Amino acid sequence: MKKLLLLSASAGLLLSGCSRDYTPAAGATGEAIFKAACLECHEAIEGKDTIYYEIASEKRSTDFFAKKISSGSLIMPKFPNITGDSLKAVSQYAFEHSIEK
Repeated sequence: MKKLLLLSASAGLLLSGCSRDYTPAAGATGEAIFKAACLECHEAIEGKDTIYYEIASEKRSTDFFAKKISSGSLIMPKFPNITGDSLKAVSQYAFEHSIEK
């Protein structure tokens, strides 16, 4: 039973790294995109109302966030429909709401 539970949990983590079909509205702000696409999984750090990420200083950049959003990772889904100005806007918003680890 424990093996089945562990296998199910592992499969869930892998599948959560899949793509999301979210497409931002034309002209949506970075904040609006973040709230629609990211808040489901990313909450503010306890005691820091608007800080969502602690990132190592060498990774903390808008390019880092843009790559994560576009490509995803093992746990984070990729968002292939967030591109161009929308990707820049949400990457900037995420950067502004992060701190160095």
